[in-house]
Amino acid sequence: MNYKTSYWLMRILGVGGLLVMLIGAFTNQVVLSGVGVACVLIGTLQMNFFYRCPHCKRDLPKRTLHKTCPYCKKPLD
Repeated sequence: MNYKTSYWLMRILGVGGLLVMLIGAFTNQVVLSGVGVACVLIGTLQMNFFYRCPHCKRDLPKRTLHKTCPYCKKPLD
């Protein structure tokens, strides 16, 4: 998996997981809340493994999708 896919997968799983958790909390469905928590955890774990510079293999800062690596200064595209 490349760093762009990992970034967007984390965003989708994070927001989707939070929405599922809220729906589960408002409807008192523990299983639905658990699914939401699992989505957020899976998204976070995959980002920790795959959101890396393809050149120097260091973790990229998580806030934005970068165009160049802040460590080796090589373009990421």
